[in-house]
Amino acid sequence: MKLNMIRAAGAGGACLMLFTSHMAIAQTAGTIAAEDQAKEDIVVTGQKLVTTGIEMSNSPKARAVVTQDYIEHTVPGQSIFNAINLVPGVNYVASDPYGGNGGTITIRGFDASRIAFTFDGLPLNDAGNYAIYSSQQVDPELVQSVNVSFGSTDVDTPTASASGGTVNYRTIMPTEKLSATTVYSHGRGNMNRVFGLINTGNLTESGTRAWVSASEQRYRLYPFAQVRKSQYNARIYQPLGSGKDFLSLAGFYYQHRNMGYGGLSVANVNTLLGNTLPTAAASAAKPVRVDLTAAQYDSVVDGAGRFLKTDTCLLPSATPGAGTVQDDRSQCGNARQIRTNPVDTGNARFNSLFTLNDKLTLTFDGGYSYTLANGGGSTVFAETDGAKGAARNQFGRLGGGVAPGLDLNGDGDRLDYVRVFYPSNTQTHRLIAIAGLRYDIDPANLVRLAYTWDRARTAQTGEASFLRSDGYPTTYFGVDHGDTVVRDAAGGIVQKRDRLTYSILHQLSGEYRGRPLSDDLSFTLGVRAAFFRRNMSNACYTIPGSGSEAYCTSQTARQVAADSGTAKFGAPYTGRIREYHAILPNAGLVWQATPRIGAYASYAKGFSAPTTDIYSYDDKAISLRDAEASPERTDSYDAGLRYNSGMVQAQLGGWYIRYDNRIVSTTVQLEGGGTLSASRNVGRVDSHGVDATLSLAPTRWLTLYGFGSYLKATLREDIRDADTNAVLVATKGKSLVDTPNWQYGGRAQVTLPFMVAGISAKHVGDRFVTDENDAISAGYTLVDLDAQASLGWLGLDKTYVQLNVTNLFDKRYFSNVWSAPRIANGGSLNFGVGRTVIASLHFQF
Repeated sequence: MKLNMIRAAGAGGACLMLFTSHMAIAQTAGTIAAEDQAKEDIVVTGQKLVTTGIEMSNSPKARAVVTQDYIEHTVPGQSIFNAINLVPGVNYVASDPYGGNGGTITIRGFDASRIAFTFDGLPLNDAGNYAIYSSQQVDPELVQSVNVSFGSTDVDTPTASASGGTVNYRTIMPTEKLSATTVYSHGRGNMNRVFGLINTGNLTESGTRAWVSASEQRYRLYPFAQVRKSQYNARIYQPLGSGKDFLSLAGFYYQHRNMGYGGLSVANVNTLLGNTLPTAAASAAKPVRVDLTAAQYDSVVDGAGRFLKTDTCLLPSATPGAGTVQDDRSQCGNARQIRTNPVDTGNARFNSLFTLNDKLTLTFDGGYSYTLANGGGSTVFAETDGAKGAARNQFGRLGGGVAPGLDLNGDGDRLDYVRVFYPSNTQTHRLIAIAGLRYDIDPANLVRLAYTWDRARTAQTGEASFLRSDGYPTTYFGVDHGDTVVRDAAGGIVQKRDRLTYSILHQLSGEYRGRPLSDDLSFTLGVRAAFFRRNMSNACYTIPGSGSEAYCTSQTARQVAADSGTAKFGAPYTGRIREYHAILPNAGLVWQATPRIGAYASYAKGFSAPTTDIYSYDDKAISLRDAEASPERTDSYDAGLRYNSGMVQAQLGGWYIRYDNRIVSTTVQLEGGGTLSASRNVGRVDSHGVDATLSLAPTRWLTLYGFGSYLKATLREDIRDADTNAVLVATKGKSLVDTPNWQYGGRAQVTLPFMVAGISAKHVGDRFVTDENDAISAGYTLVDLDAQASLGWLGLDKTYVQLNVTNLFDKRYFSNVWSAPRIANGGSLNFGVGRTVIASLHFQF
C-alpha cells in the first residue's frame, strides 16, 4: 500500500492527509487500469494508516485485498489461499501444514467450483469441472496481492462459473535494482524447502527488467505420505515511454508428486469408538454431533484411522496359484500409494497496455496453459466377467466380446480377483485472449469494452495398469501402453473413460465508471454477455448418471445391446454440442458522506454452466429421470458502511444472494445393482449474512485486526425423483453442508526495530455433514503464531529468521467435510492438522 501525505490547512488547523489506495486491484490489465483511473481520493486525519495487510477496498463491490504485508508472515510454501483465511466469509482448510496435499475453500457457502480464480488474468479453474487445486498455485513469495470479490465478478473476468464470486491474485513486478532472495525452511516430517529469487534490475536504458525464481520442497509426514513439489517462475517487464504503457511476459511451471491420505466416514469413526455416537437415532430434529474428546480423537487417528499402519500392501494376486482363488478385494482398497495425485502444469502469461491518445487506452492479455493430472485410485476386476463382488461396472470389459473373461495374473485360471491401478487422467491445453478498450470521457468518468476468447481442449482417460506386488503403481499417471497396461481379451486397453471436450467461451462486456453527479458519489454500471459451448466426443458408452466412469469395451454394439446390464447404455458419439448463454448485468455505487465515512451498495447477476458431468447423460438412451442440469444463476446484493480515520478502519456490510437451479449430486439406482452419482437441479437456495472488519493502529508498534461473519443458507426445495416426484432427499428448509453459520477471529502484530511478531486466531462454527442435516461436525478454534527476528546485528540488514507455529494449542478437530444425503448413507471427515513448527532463514541482498 502506498501513502501520499500532503499537509493542508483544515478546519481548526488540523493536519490532513491524502490517501491514494492501490489496493483495489483486480486481474486483467484493463481492469487494473480502470481501477487506478477511477479510484477515489479520501481525505483523512494525519495518522499513519493501518497496515495489517488485510484491507477492505473502497469499491462499490464487497471486496477484500490481502497484500505482501501479511502474506510474508504466513507459512512459506503453503497455498496462497491460506493467506485469505482471515477475510470474513472465507474458509480455507489445508489438508496438511505445508500445502502439498491441497485443501478446500468456500466463500459465503459457495465451494471452489462456483468461484472464479484467476492468476495475472488467466483462469485457474479446471475447464471441465471448474475445480481449483490449491496446491498448484504460485509460490507465496511471488504474490503481490490477492483480491477477493464476494458474489460478483469484474466485468471482464474470463469465466463460465462464477456464481459465488472471484479470487484474483497478481505476481510481483521486477525491481529496478539488482537483488536476490533465498529462503530455507524446515519442519516436522523432515520438511525441507528452498526458494530462490533473482531480480535482474534494469537491463537496458529503456527499463527492461526481469526476475526468475525456483523452489523445491519435500516432506513425509507419515511413512506413506511422501510429497514433492518443484516450481519454476520467470517474468520480464518492458515499460513503454514515460507513462503507464508496458509489455509483460511471464511463465510458470509446476511439478507435483504426492500420495494422498483421506478421512474416514462417520460410521468408520463410530465403529472404532465402539459405537458411542448415536447415529442410528439421528434425525434433522435431533442430529448426531461428532465432537470427540482428545483421547477419542487420538485413539481413532493413532489406532486405525485415516493413516495405514504400514506403507505397503501385499497383493495376493501377485503370488498366483493355479486352481486357487487369489483375492485382492480386501487388500489395498485405501492404500495411500495408490491414491496418488501427480500433476505437471504450466502456463505463459502476457499482459500489455497502450495509450493510443489522451482519451483512448488499449489493453491486451493472453496466455496458454497446460495440465496433465491424475486423480489416482484402484479397482478390483474379477477374472471372469459377471462374477459377484468385483468392479461395479465390469460387465464384459475383460472378455472384450471374444471370451468370458481374462487371466490377469497369469496363473492359468480365471478364478481370481485382481486389483489394478484405475486412475482418472486429464490432459488440458488452453488458450485465452482478452482485449479491452477504455475511453476516458473526462478525469472523473470512463467507459470501456472488452472481449474474451477462451478455448480449452481436454482429454479425459482412465487407462488401467498393473500394480506392483507392494501395491504401488508402475507409473505416476498410468498412461503407459507397454507391458504394464491392462488389455482385454481382444487386445483393447481396459479403461474407465475416453472422451474429448472443447470448452469455448466468447464473452463481450461493457462498463461505465464515474462520478456524474457529485465528487462524493461514484457509480459503476456494467454488463457481461457470456456465450459458452462444449463440443464433446465420447469413445465409450454412457452409463446413466455416471459423470466419472463410462463403459469402455471392445465388444460390438450388438454384444453390448444383448447384455441386460449394458443394453440401455448410451452409444459412443462425436461432436455433441451443448451451449449456454447468459446476460449478466451489475451495478454499484460508493457515497463518501464525509471524509471518514462512506457507504456502498452493489448488485450483480452470476452464472455457472454445468460441468462435464453432462457426460452422464445421453440424448436418446437415457430416461427422463436423468435429464441434464440447467445452468445455475444468482442474484447478489451487497450494502454497507465504511469508516476510515487512518488509525482506525472499519467496515460493516450485509448481503443477500438468491441462488436458482443449484446443482447437486444425487444417487441413481442402476439395473443389475449398484448406484451412481447424477447431477441435477434442486431449485432455489436463499443465502444472507453480515460481514464485519475492524483494523486499529493504537501505537506505531502495534496493529490489531478483527473480523466476523454470519451467514445462513437455506434450501427451498426437496430433491425429488423426476419420474415419480417422490422425495429422494428431504432438503427443503435445510442448511447447506460444510457451511458454518459463524466465523470470527483476528490478528495482533507487534513491530519492533529488531523483531516482528504476530498471533492469529480463527473460530469456525458447527457444520452440517449431511444434506438432511442429521449430523453435525463440531466447530473449532485455531491459533497460529509467527515471528521474524532481524539479523542486522550481524551486519545482515535484509536477513531474518522466521518462526511459524500453526495450531499452537494442538487442537483436535475435523477439517474437511464430505457430504452424504443422510448419515445412514455415509458422510466423511478429514482429521485436522496438529501443531506444526516451521523455522525459516530469509536471506536477501
